[in-house]
Amino acid sequence: MALTPAQQREMLELSFEQAEHGFVYYHYRWSRGIPVTAEERDEYLTIPVFGSRRAWRRSLAGRETTPPRAYRPVARKLLKMMPLSMAIYSLFFGVVGLILGFNEANMAPATVYVAVGCAMLFFGGSIVAARRRAI
Repeated sequence: MALTPAQQREMLELSFEQAEHGFVYYHYRWSRGIPVTAEERDEYLTIPVFGSRRAWRRSLAGRETTPPRAYRPVARKLLKMMPLSMAIYSLFFGVVGLILGFNEANMAPATVYVAVGCAMLFFGGSIVAARRRAI
């Protein structure tokens, strides 16, 4: 499944947060923010999702940084962007994992099936909850 240009841009926009004088760029969730201008943000957003951003990041080297951003709001935004089909598949395979786990005679595979099934149900439920909640 290929992403449309609008979906690519929307995904890349999650790396930025609005600030007083432009935007703050976060390379990873746990990284410190780097203030950037609107022009620099637009330059970043024109690079394809799977393209290299090393030269762009090198141009930011040495700038003052801000503290890392809060985890939960970013996680909700990411979950909200995931397609509903991903939630449906996750919920389906979570139920399958639980059924297989509770019907397995051997304890080791049963534990694995139940653990993976619970994780899949949690992931699928998180997507549904994020899509229903106003962020």
